[in-house]
Amino acid sequence: MNHFKFSDYDCIGFDLDSTIIQYKIKNLLLLIYDVTANYLIEKKGYDPKYLKKPLTVREFDFLQKGLFFDFQRGNILKLTPEGNVHLASHGTKMMNKAEIEKYYPNREWEISKIFSKDPLITWNGPLSLKIRTVLDVFDTPAVLIFARVVDTLDEKNGKPLNDYNIWPDILDAFVFIYSRENLQNNTGHFFSALQENPDKYINKSNEKVLTWIRNLKENNKKTFLITGSNSDFVEVTTNYALGKEWKSLFDIIVCYAKKPAFFTEKRPFYSLKNYYENKIVTNEEFQLGETYNQGNWQELVKFFCNITGASSPKCLYVGDNLLQDIYAPNDKAQCDTVAISVEHLVEGMLNHDFYHIDKDIINSNVWGSFFTLQDSNGYKDSFWNNIIKKNSKICIPDLEVVVDKYLDEPIECFTQENNDKALNGYYPAKPTTTSSLQL
Repeated sequence: MNHFKFSDYDCIGFDLDSTIIQYKIKNLLLLIYDVTANYLIEKKGYDPKYLKKPLTVREFDFLQKGLFFDFQRGNILKLTPEGNVHLASHGTKMMNKAEIEKYYPNREWEISKIFSKDPLITWNGPLSLKIRTVLDVFDTPAVLIFARVVDTLDEKNGKPLNDYNIWPDILDAFVFIYSRENLQNNTGHFFSALQENPDKYINKSNEKVLTWIRNLKENNKKTFLITGSNSDFVEVTTNYALGKEWKSLFDIIVCYAKKPAFFTEKRPFYSLKNYYENKIVTNEEFQLGETYNQGNWQELVKFFCNITGASSPKCLYVGDNLLQDIYAPNDKAQCDTVAISVEHLVEGMLNHDFYHIDKDIINSNVWGSFFTLQDSNGYKDSFWNNIIKKNSKICIPDLEVVVDKYLDEPIECFTQENNDKALNGYYPAKPTTTSSLQL
């Protein structure tokens, strides 16, 4: 039986958003939805009829993480690990079996098959305009936005269109919302909302989690932070959630990392001036405790070699985005990972099945379990649960569940022999309801 221990690693790193910092998910989803919808209506001329409808319980159910867009057909899909279509909707209307087969004979779609073999192939380039997935709270509202626009266009046309050209406009909306210049310029409405009212959107971090990270350093572990956020937004969230001394938790901080490319390409690191790139720096110039922008994994590992004295330091990365934080570092950079999945808060593994213990905006009555798919043959892994099992050591709902464990205490981990109903690797293996996360 294989086991995982934090003490086995020389360097332990973390993503920030939804890993160390937890958000008040419902409020954040509503903010992102509203800002995106308003942009499409005001800047792109979209009909407000459906976009401005209030979000009901059913609409929140529709917003499951890990769904896929078929942009051309106006469909939203839930996939099997092989890339076959398990469930689908056209706009907001769920398809029956016959309708799925009409769009996808034998439930197969060539593009999703390509994605299943290597998700990063479709990250950029022509295929990125045919398929995309949503994997965190910042892009999940696009599922309902896209679906409601499809409904509007179908209604106006009297039938489904042959081609939907919606995604470029949604991308423009996201650029408008998330461009890093917005915080300094007080534009885009998203960053300013969090800065002005952080208690509405951000949870205060559990002090036990911060003590646990400090304990890693006291036990001679090198700690690092890699986040896609720019350093000014990082300060907004961390100063509120972690306290103003938060930088002392880490031996090096990397912002605006542009994951997953951070783990696959060789962009240079930059020193910072007024939160933006200043000069290119190499690993020999890195200073302990300092913050840098962009960069790449290979250069960071050289720095770890310098500060640990190890020729091949053993590294671990903890994150929630299953593509950027789990698949990319493990498959492309051979870095071990721990997956954070908030769905674990409301789905547990009992009697070798996943059993729903709660009904809220994390759990979906529309799309079913995040972890498993059910068909006439019983339960099997979902696409993303298969990614978790293959590319992480363990899956936890949040960091709070490990802070009371000794660093050298073994946790049963995923193995190559895991089948669809194997529970090893999920910690705790039974659902936890003790998290301080506020929904």
